[in-house]
Amino acid sequence: MKNVKLINRDLVLVKYRNFPLLAFEEDLDDYFSYCPDYIGFYWIKLKEENDAVLIEELLKLLNFFETKELIFLGQIDKPWISKPMSKRFSSVIYNKAIKFFKSNAIWTKFNGAVKVEKESFNEFLTHFFTLTKFEAYFCDHYFSDESQNILFSIHYSGEIQILTLNDEADNNFLSFVKNTEFIDSFRKDTDRL
Repeated sequence: MKNVKLINRDLVLVKYRNFPLLAFEEDLDDYFSYCPDYIGFYWIKLKEENDAVLIEELLKLLNFFETKELIFLGQIDKPWISKPMSKRFSSVIYNKAIKFFKSNAIWTKFNGAVKVEKESFNEFLTHFFTLTKFEAYFCDHYFSDESQNILFSIHYSGEIQILTLNDEADNNFLSFVKNTEFIDSFRKDTDRL
């Protein structure tokens, strides 16, 4: 798909420095993590769980921010699709998601970022959320606008984590989110809407 582009992980880490990262250092037997400085830390969810509405409401939010491209990157340096995932066929929607990722070369050896243009947001996010719901392995991906004003992560439950990275993005998010079907998830140690 021409609206989906793959980017080498090393290049992404240089150009887009606000992605959260997690790594394990075997020699020290310890994990290291990085999270950018943020203004607001929110968890939101729909009033009633509905996968199609989740994507629609997320698209409303992205449209409000006039997002033209999204960059997706996993926190951990690992392939997007594990070998077991590539061989598992569990349901029609899972199979469609796996085929979509394979057709876009997002497969068992690719560990970089994916840049998605606005025209493909709906299709990409639908398949992305499907894999997030079905695969624990697929839990560590964040996505952001090109300018990295705001970071998103979709939880398998349908809740969305949002990190606003500047005052303008925080104020805009708080003013607009009230026009969507999203409500505060009331997770501990997060900011309130």
